Amino acid sequence: MKTSHLLDSIVPISTLNHGGASRTINAVKNDQPAIIMRNNKPAAVIITPEDYTRLLEIAEDYELHMLAKDRVEHDNGKRYTMDEAFGEDYRPVDDGYEPEFE
Repeated sequence: MKTSHLLDSIVPISTLNHGGASRTINAVKNDQPAIIMRNNKPAAVIITPEDYTRLLEIAEDYELHMLAKDRVEHDNGKRYTMDEAFGEDYRPVDDGYEPEFE
């Protein structure tokens, strides 16, 4: 987001309290996040559900990346059999589910 657009997205909380919520939500729908200010400090950010979902996926991907990176960095070379990893009573469930990969 450009800095000039950032200034346009600042909304005082009093605007929301005095009937400006609809205008703010319409701006958010047009890919213009709203930064809600309370006592001259950012209190909240309103974004679209799509942007929220995208950000959650990015955070999850990053967490998985960091986990994989840590495992590679601390790999001691030991590999486990299925029995060692899950116990000898483990039996995979065949429920017919076929995952789809993109």
